[in-house]
Amino acid sequence: MAAQLPGPGEIFLDHVAHFVPAIEPAAAALERCGFRLTPFTVQTNREGGNTVPSGTGNRCAMLKNGYIELLAAIHDTPLAAQLRERLCHHVGLHLAAFSTADAGAEHRRLGAAGFATLPLVDMRRPVTLGDTTDDARFTIARIAHGAMPEGRTQFLTHHTERLVWRPDYLDHPNGAEMLEALWVAADDPAEPAARFARFTGRAAERDGEVTAIRLDRGTIAIAAPHYLAAEFGILPPGKLPCFVATTIAVASLDRLHECLYRAGIGSRPITLAGAPAVAVTLPGAVGDTMLFRAATAAAR
Repeated sequence: MAAQLPGPGEIFLDHVAHFVPAIEPAAAALERCGFRLTPFTVQTNREGGNTVPSGTGNRCAMLKNGYIELLAAIHDTPLAAQLRERLCHHVGLHLAAFSTADAGAEHRRLGAAGFATLPLVDMRRPVTLGDTTDDARFTIARIAHGAMPEGRTQFLTHHTERLVWRPDYLDHPNGAEMLEALWVAADDPAEPAARFARFTGRAAERDGEVTAIRLDRGTIAIAAPHYLAAEFGILPPGKLPCFVATTIAVASLDRLHECLYRAGIGSRPITLAGAPAVAVTLPGAVGDTMLFRAATAAAR
């Protein structure tokens, strides 16, 4: 298994979040697709020595590298209001989180790059291990709401890896192992490519119809709607530019096919990076699309 957390100077595609109206229907849909999910937890922030609700709660599919989050509003807070606002566009992918060894340093870099930054956030969520409960802790660097039209885009530093990537949640019936890429649909791919390059501090490289920003682990892939429709059967549900899909590496496409077949989940064969792959339009309770491909030995 490759390193879960980045070293100094590295940036990983850490996780993505599907904003959903209700956690349990979304969780049931994702479980049908073969993912094992963590229990529901309520997220909180530490402000001035006090614990305050962030207004959101989640369940996650923790992968050997990265993870997929289901996020719903559960209180009336500014963060919850932003989530509900995004749901007016569509149910699905509205958050991209990049991990770093030093969120504070990225926060300063983002400000210097011209982004309107918000104060660093000390976010927590309770995790029960046996008879004890402890807080998983994260430092999050965010920019002003709406600065990235695709959704909430942020850096974070993990402080409690053992509480987040628990071995009992890493084995998925569909064989999912790694979050490899996040796809963006745009009429003019050059515009979001320039923004995400500025946000990540990494170069954007065009290869045919796809512009890619390659991180130390994971990729942001940007393409026009006609390409996404023709190659993967993706029809962007929201206002462009928007997040539309993830690429997930699985242990075996045969294992994935068997899991989807048993659950009655439809799929379509595609080609991804020159290799056979599978596209799945996720149930409406989750939204958007997943592209599955066989993991390479080097990524494990």
